[in-house]
Amino acid sequence: MKTKLILVALLTTAFASAQNIFQDDFAAYFTGTDLNNQGTWSNNSSNPGGLGAAIGAIPNNADVLATPVSYPDYGSSINSIKISPDSDGCGTAFPAVTSGDLYVGFVLNLSNAQANNNSDFFRVLSGGNFNTTFRLYATPAPGAFFLGVSKGSNGNQINFTSNALGYNQDHLIIVKYTQGSGTNDDLISVYIDPAFAGGEPGTATITNNVGLDQAGNLDRLSFRQNWTNGMPTGNAGLLSLALTWADLGFSLGTEQFNSNTIAISGNEAKNGQLSITSNVAMDNASLKIIALNGAVIDSKIITIEATQNNININPLHTSGIYIVELTSQNGKRFTQKISVN
Repeated sequence: MKTKLILVALLTTAFASAQNIFQDDFAAYFTGTDLNNQGTWSNNSSNPGGLGAAIGAIPNNADVLATPVSYPDYGSSINSIKISPDSDGCGTAFPAVTSGDLYVGFVLNLSNAQANNNSDFFRVLSGGNFNTTFRLYATPAPGAFFLGVSKGSNGNQINFTSNALGYNQDHLIIVKYTQGSGTNDDLISVYIDPAFAGGEPGTATITNNVGLDQAGNLDRLSFRQNWTNGMPTGNAGLLSLALTWADLGFSLGTEQFNSNTIAISGNEAKNGQLSITSNVAMDNASLKIIALNGAVIDSKIITIEATQNNININPLHTSGIYIVELTSQNGKRFTQKISVN
């Protein structure tokens, strides 16, 4: 079967449990801007999961969109990422899984698919950017699309759904990759639009075990879109990786504050002070300041009065964009980007 653990500073908004190894709901990122260089995402082929920038004459780039996605009992988010032809091959690392099962889930909403079965739009890789463990494809049906999966090298057998999936709908896609002890006994099981809270279904929507195993060190993934033919169009979000089905889900108890409730100013952040104007009082609120590379610059418990509050923080000496996340005791969350000059 196969063959280093890459530890990354993950800019994520929720961790379900110790069995969840990576989650990103894209909610804290800049919208209308490239996914590349936000959080741990990269299109640089020198970085884990990076497969290169858009290659065509008029590149679309893999942008973060202010387009919400959701799925019952799994999660919801105010943002997602764009899926399109001639876009960036953007990827990220995650802590390596060397044996057993890996579950990968995300919400997919497509508006168009092209007739080309050799162009996967999503892949999970093992130990290198050119060692693909499994791939997902979309191909058109009348007014809908079929989803396909293959194992290992490009050109291996692709198994597609027997039923078409509707365009412009949020579909939950969960891929379970089961690693065996041999060289060609790994199994891919794909579950589409399951009743998530009911647990792992007894029967998968698609399975595939054809091809040599390219696993043993599953540690990176990529939305591979830097091609023109065969790439679908739409958006995706609520990406989660876990060792169990139950640990894939995002926390549904977290509500967003109304954007009129709280405002944050970082004008004095270089001097170690943050100004928070709030219409509500909060005791024991959690404050985090996060750099765009995922590093947590400051984290503390604070008290907020229903007025203007001056909060002492670690001085932000480096100019740039930061994300301030404020979470109340009852789980309501507010995020805002601040610019430090």
